[in-house]
Amino acid sequence: MLLGAVGTYYLLPTAVPFLALSEAEEESDRPDRPDLALLQEINRTRDPATGTVPRERLVVAQARAEQLLSEQEYQRGAASTLSGATWTEKGPSNVAGRIRAILVDPADASGNTVWVGSVAGGLWKSTNATNAVPTWVSVDGFMANLAITSLAYDPTNPDIMYFGTGEGFYNADAVRGLGIWKSINHGVTWTQLANTAPPTSTSFYWVQRMAVQSGTGYVFAATRTGLFRSKDKGLTWAAVLQPSGIRMADVKISANGTIFVGAGIFQTSGIYRSTDNGDTWTNLNTLAGSGLPTTGYHRIELACAPSDANRVYATITTTADVLLNVFISKDAGATWAAMRKPGGNSSDFTNGQGWYALAMSVSPTNPNTLYVGGLDLWLTNNADAASATWTQESVWFNAETAPDYVHADHHAMAWIPVSSGTATKAYFVSDGGVAYSANANLNPTFSQRNNGLNITQFYALAVHPSDVSYFLAGAQDNGTQRYTAGGGKVTTEATGGDGAFCFIDQNEPQFQFTAYIYAQYRRSTNSGASFTNINLSGANGQFINPTDYDSRSNTLYGGWSVDRFFRFPNATTAAATSVTSALLATGAGMVSHVTVSPNNQDRLFVGTEPDFSATTPGPGHLYRVDNGAAATPTVTLLYTAPAGMSISSVAVENGNDAHLLVTLSNFSATQSKVLETTGGTNTGTNTVAAATWTNRQGDLPDMPVRWAQFDPTDNKRALLATELGIWSTDDLTQTSPTWKPSSTGMANVRVDMLRIRASDQQVVAATHGRGLFTSDVLKNQPTPVQLTSFTAQPTAQGVALRWQTASEKNAARFEVERAAKGQTFQRLTTVAAAGTSSTVRTYAYTDMTVGTGLYYYRLRQVDHDGSAEYSPVVTVDSKASTAPILTSVYPIPFVSDLTLQLREPMRGDITTILTNMQGQVVYRHKTQSASRQLTVPVTTTLAAGTYVLTVQAGGQKATRRVIHR
Repeated sequence: MLLGAVGTYYLLPTAVPFLALSEAEEESDRPDRPDLALLQEINRTRDPATGTVPRERLVVAQARAEQLLSEQEYQRGAASTLSGATWTEKGPSNVAGRIRAILVDPADASGNTVWVGSVAGGLWKSTNATNAVPTWVSVDGFMANLAITSLAYDPTNPDIMYFGTGEGFYNADAVRGLGIWKSINHGVTWTQLANTAPPTSTSFYWVQRMAVQSGTGYVFAATRTGLFRSKDKGLTWAAVLQPSGIRMADVKISANGTIFVGAGIFQTSGIYRSTDNGDTWTNLNTLAGSGLPTTGYHRIELACAPSDANRVYATITTTADVLLNVFISKDAGATWAAMRKPGGNSSDFTNGQGWYALAMSVSPTNPNTLYVGGLDLWLTNNADAASATWTQESVWFNAETAPDYVHADHHAMAWIPVSSGTATKAYFVSDGGVAYSANANLNPTFSQRNNGLNITQFYALAVHPSDVSYFLAGAQDNGTQRYTAGGGKVTTEATGGDGAFCFIDQNEPQFQFTAYIYAQYRRSTNSGASFTNINLSGANGQFINPTDYDSRSNTLYGGWSVDRFFRFPNATTAAATSVTSALLATGAGMVSHVTVSPNNQDRLFVGTEPDFSATTPGPGHLYRVDNGAAATPTVTLLYTAPAGMSISSVAVENGNDAHLLVTLSNFSATQSKVLETTGGTNTGTNTVAAATWTNRQGDLPDMPVRWAQFDPTDNKRALLATELGIWSTDDLTQTSPTWKPSSTGMANVRVDMLRIRASDQQVVAATHGRGLFTSDVLKNQPTPVQLTSFTAQPTAQGVALRWQTASEKNAARFEVERAAKGQTFQRLTTVAAAGTSSTVRTYAYTDMTVGTGLYYYRLRQVDHDGSAEYSPVVTVDSKASTAPILTSVYPIPFVSDLTLQLREPMRGDITTILTNMQGQVVYRHKTQSASRQLTVPVTTTLAAGTYVLTVQAGGQKATRRVIHR
């Protein structure tokens, strides 16, 4: 665990070994040490000036992207600009990533509607989650950059929902969330709560758990700085439990409103209880005779039985983060008893990761039915017995189709409530997404519910030289995934454990390589059909080890130890013992990036990061290594980064090793993250930089940059993989280059790597939270239509769109697409094109379904061969109309139903009221509708006569007289 800081750099000793694994587990390459992956990420992205990872700056970067869009500088699909890149999502649709938060929608009694919060892929919703093949929808693109850790709704008004951000279970204070978000319209739109947003508040960087009290509607947030309460639905917050320096791990509320808090993350504190809505608190561990431990424990996970306000459970881990025990209280926390351990006294279902993966849930109808989860799931149905009987219900290393398979590392569970009888259905979320059981209460079987839940966290990818459907991609905690022809977005696991860098030989693609953690690799000699281990070292290299492969010499290069890199020649056939290492330079640091020159065999460019184990870590460096596989390679220093900053990538121009573009992965308000040189081949030493560099940061926002690629056909143009999607410039030669977001079709998600297939120039992006994406932006395709103008004008009837073409060639149709602010584009209609024409053509369409607010429109012009291009985006601000919201009512007279014709589709609730001539309200109806036409079923028995119809929507009101027959 991270025990402390040296300066502002965090060190992590190997304090917590995993418990011994079975033979089956050994063969399965267990997903390993998420804390080490996080530590590596912290060190590479923190701002050296502050020692923290200031993710609040991403909000500024996002605002910049939206500004470019609204100013129409963000030109989608223009053939001559990289900013016109459009991306196609490749999944995987069957493999998810880490989820810490789940909420069964209280408005759906069937339990089909479910919300989940991913730590890297944002907020998702399904309305058919119990189906074998559910449908998942991403709620918001920017949320892909939020580590969502908790979800809650207000029992007094279920339309009010909250989620908290920031994965605070680590002992690493440098990783932050961005506060709490709230929705008042049942999740349709979300707003960041101002008083939780940094820098206004620094108390909500890490929100582990949230709970809302029934009756009062008070909101509680367990954060790393204390327990906070809001009495006004998130507007203002106050600390109500804040023991000195103690981090809060959990908050739960019992059926009668008693609040329980688990305090202590890598600390010993206790279970706190409040019976007065959070005004006063008692530490139950310190009460004489409570039955709770007083020393030797850390994290506490809690569960309250919905059917018994007196029943409370606690899973408590030791200071070594293994299971201490599960405790039960039958008297609302006054006294506790240690239960029989799941698996017996010598067993630890947390597998030494109690600090990271710990979950517990009680059946909503039976207080004795209790699940606990860590590495796997355990269940008891007699929790109140003197010796509870536990059964291991899931086995993480079994086949995914096995009825007892659920992915390792459990974080939360959610039962589907029932109005009567026994609850049997439940969801379970883990590092592998969502699992479901229809018989969760007894002898459960499980199946995965990840179809379309595209939140896989990839580190790296490899492209096949000729098979455009075949990719490899290394994922956090989900192995290396294999894409194949005919598979679509469905992948298979090539190798297991944590996936990392991977390669396909570009000359002999039957040779393929994947990576596990450190310098442990897997090799295939049969085109990926099977892999064997070539473990160069389980101690050397980074946790996710930077590596590159030279297809010309079949040599694998990568990080080894401080100041050194490894060479593994003849990697297609050699034994692991043939690996050797070589010195870069004393003080070089740890290897953070390796790029083999595309132009010269045995030449590579090696980036480093500071040695964070040093008392005072120095800077990162960039080296050119010639004769890289030789016993004594020639090493030339090309660049020294500012102190504390890490080299994340170097792009090399095809045909010209002198022209380089280097990127840095740190936040920094003062230092450039993008630099260019034409001195990449200069002679020099390994101690004095031989190249002169030019700052190419331009107007790029302050955010980590993780990868760079030159346009192979134009070395003035470049693509960057950043913390907020893909950005690009069309002219690096500018003194201050203009950078634009180039992520149409892709969420604003962290992108770790870009690869370009030489045969067809397809660009492939590995995102850390949304899987793989591909783009054909670099392909030299003729534009079938010359669009000369495209305008949008609000009118009384709607938004009038008009466009002209100067010429058309084989044009089939125009698809008109619209997006509201913060939403994805949706097709409105199709307008037939002229086909082939050399004269000016004018087209028009009026969008009569638009509401009020800011809207974006674009055209997708489709050719007869299926190819397509996007127009630039036009923006229109549709103001609220002063015209009556109700344009007509029929039939008059009416017998039962009334049909209302509205001026426009109305957001939110539409309320219809019928009042008799004595002023008495005789009927009221509330609904929502995305259409202008609305049918109101008048179910009340009415006397014949005249009534006043009132329609309220969008803050407006209209009345009409109607006659009932």
